[in-house]
Amino acid sequence: MAIDPVCGMQVDERTATIKSEVNGKTYYFCAPGCKRSFDRDPQKFLGPPPAGHAAHEPGHG
Repeated sequence: MAIDPVCGMQVDERTATIKSEVNGKTYYFCAPGCKRSFDRDPQKFLGPPPAGHAAHEPGHG
């Protein structure tokens, strides 16, 4: 499983269709909104997800 760098959710890279590539590495996303945020500023998200960010919030994605 991959981790969505924006929200921290687990994403199955075998079936994921929402992804971006930066410096030869592929990043996978749970939803189009996470991909848009990442694509605007990838460097902001290349570290670990923010502490306390609840990736399991109802309605996320």
